[in-house]
Amino acid sequence: MESTAKKPNAPYMLVNITEELVREKVGEMMASQDMCRCEKCYYDACAIALNALKPCYVTTEKGSLLSLLSAQHAETQTELTVCVLQALLKVKSSPRH
Repeated sequence: MESTAKKPNAPYMLVNITEELVREKVGEMMASQDMCRCEKCYYDACAIALNALKPCYVTTEKGSLLSLLSAQHAETQTELTVCVLQALLKVKSSPRH
């Protein structure tokens, strides 16, 4: 069995599209919230949202990742937005720093 570690210069990568979308959405939505925008709060919100969403792993060539993100983005936008907003409100009400 081969190692699951990423090999240098490998043409393919394993990506959790949900994680990529959550990271992007948390960054966007934090800017519109009256809340702390530090790294700790950012990662706490990402973790809370990701624990509420189903992961979606794909194998992809490095260059085609953005097109996969765009395709998945339209299909999961509403659920993603709701989960991220709930996570941000939770972090905002009880920051851990």
